[in-house]
Amino acid sequence: MNKRLNLILISGVFLLFSFSAQAADLGEQVDFFVDSSYDYADRIQLTATLRAVGDHAYFYVDNDYYDKLSGTMKNGLREKLEDLSDEFDDVIYPKLRAVYGSEWNPGIDGDSKITILVSQLVNSAGGYINTYDALSKTTIPSSNEREMIYLNALNIFNKNNKAFLAHEFQHLITLYQKSIVHGKEEEVWLNEARSEYAPTICGYNDVYNGGYLASRVGSFLESPSDSLTEWKNEVADYGAANLFLHYLVGQYGEEVLTRTMMNDQVGIASITKALENMEYTETFNDVFGNWAIANYLNDCNIGPDSKYCYLDSDLTYSRMHVDYSASYSGFPNLIVSRSSSIKDWSAYWYRFRQNGTVSTERDTLKLEFEGLGDKSDFKVPYIVSGYSTPTTVQYLSLEDQKGSVYIPNFTSLNKSVILMPFNQYKEKNFGSDESSTAFSFTAASVTTVAPVIGSLTPGFGPSIGGIEIVIKGDNFTNIKKIEFGGMNISNFTIRTDSEIAFLAPVHEAGSVDVKLTDNSGQEATLKDAFTYSDSGEITEYPDGSLLRAQGDHRVYIVKGNYKRWIQTAEIFNNYGHLTWDDIIDVSPSVLAQYQEAWMIRAAGDKKVYELNADASKHWLNMTAEQFSLTGHLWEMVFIVNDWERDFYTTGADVMFVE
Repeated sequence: MNKRLNLILISGVFLLFSFSAQAADLGEQVDFFVDSSYDYADRIQLTATLRAVGDHAYFYVDNDYYDKLSGTMKNGLREKLEDLSDEFDDVIYPKLRAVYGSEWNPGIDGDSKITILVSQLVNSAGGYINTYDALSKTTIPSSNEREMIYLNALNIFNKNNKAFLAHEFQHLITLYQKSIVHGKEEEVWLNEARSEYAPTICGYNDVYNGGYLASRVGSFLESPSDSLTEWKNEVADYGAANLFLHYLVGQYGEEVLTRTMMNDQVGIASITKALENMEYTETFNDVFGNWAIANYLNDCNIGPDSKYCYLDSDLTYSRMHVDYSASYSGFPNLIVSRSSSIKDWSAYWYRFRQNGTVSTERDTLKLEFEGLGDKSDFKVPYIVSGYSTPTTVQYLSLEDQKGSVYIPNFTSLNKSVILMPFNQYKEKNFGSDESSTAFSFTAASVTTVAPVIGSLTPGFGPSIGGIEIVIKGDNFTNIKKIEFGGMNISNFTIRTDSEIAFLAPVHEAGSVDVKLTDNSGQEATLKDAFTYSDSGEITEYPDGSLLRAQGDHRVYIVKGNYKRWIQTAEIFNNYGHLTWDDIIDVSPSVLAQYQEAWMIRAAGDKKVYELNADASKHWLNMTAEQFSLTGHLWEMVFIVNDWERDFYTTGADVMFVE
């Protein structure tokens, strides 16, 4: 917890004075100023005695608290402090500095050791720092003129005491790296998010059940629509900050944390700059959108580059996925019209579903969305899924904050749609009481004759083009023009009224739209439908090759145009003919040339299973004809041995619905 963020700055730098270091001995007593809002008795000053000394920290204990303890408790406290001192020296101090950088050292007091004051705080506080301690007494008379952490004595015997200390030490590092080095005040939400990730860096979340991370997941799932950037210092705030950082680091590595700390920006801008310096094309806005989607899907098999899942092995779907905010069924007779409001950088998940297949002319779900007010800057991703429909993620195309999308075959194929609006208007200077922005949406079953785009596959490929693009939807018979990334596609094939195919043209790296126009001039557009990645010549690898994208840990085995992720080292090692030395590291763009395959069957077994990233298998309980009718391809089925088939836990069957 970081206390007093409104720092006194003179021309962008602290008004500081250095003092010569004074060695401290066990038993030394010091008068400390404390923050009355955190102190259990509203004190502003107390006297504490030095009870433990390590290589990098002094541990002082409030005399009033210590004197009330029994002899046994005093001995226990000293033992805990000695253990905490060793842990700080051996783990917390070196590991956090390696990722976040150094605290101010030797600092205002000229002493390389940090002062840690243990006293009884209010029950809700694990600890805090006071940034005024980095200022001289001539500027702030109540400054302790030390690099200092305050810990709650009530938590010293808590199993998470190390996590609390790691949390506060990160704040001390941020104080130096941002406020003193760059003269900037870090946004509270990102400062707290880095501290929330500190226990993971130190290894304190290696055991999930009953641990620090598990408690934060629970807090997040209780309030998943809590704004990431508004900070009320409530439990929900810490849950959102913790989970966002775990997603961010899972996707981009701990380097992104280092770069956010070392650059001269704060908050959202520091994350965008860090990604840019790491040569990623995504911005913070993109990451937040992907995180909102991942919080619902948490499935690495959907979308490019596993963007819609947590890559932390502890944050599987069974532990970490949000439920819908509201659900609506009863189509085609139901029309839903709703108005609501939302704070910046939070998300809602609205579900529209059909309770079984229904034969109707109104077989298309029309969703209309409008952001309201001058602070409306919404993005609206949506997910379309169903037993016989591959799950796809798209963004609603908004013009002047208004947009609509048509979902074909909604009732006849029993589809489910998740609408996830979030607003991204404000980007800095967040406080504890941010305003909300209004929006409205309408959902209704309609009859359409205009072209409707349901999905485009694959969703990514090399910039040299040449791969087949398949668009599925409805009312394609009279399509006369296709625009792909702003280029006209002269050669395309209308296979059926619901499927069109063409070859991707050469295009520079980046996301492109696809637009269909029919003979009557009616149009259908899918924004950011396909992502090109840089690549050289297409490299062909023989079936059975083991490929891994540079900088990634996931190993794939390829067959034809498909790749299958080998989910664990245990699976890999069970195949005697596979060796780690045979793994070929390729560029991400080369690996992207292969389409993800997620189906297996054991040799000699006719049952085909669909795999999920949580190591579960789901039998495709349908006939061969139904298998093909639902869009599955036999060439995407990989043959495995009995051991691997039995390795996966068995989940619900995937059924064919008439």
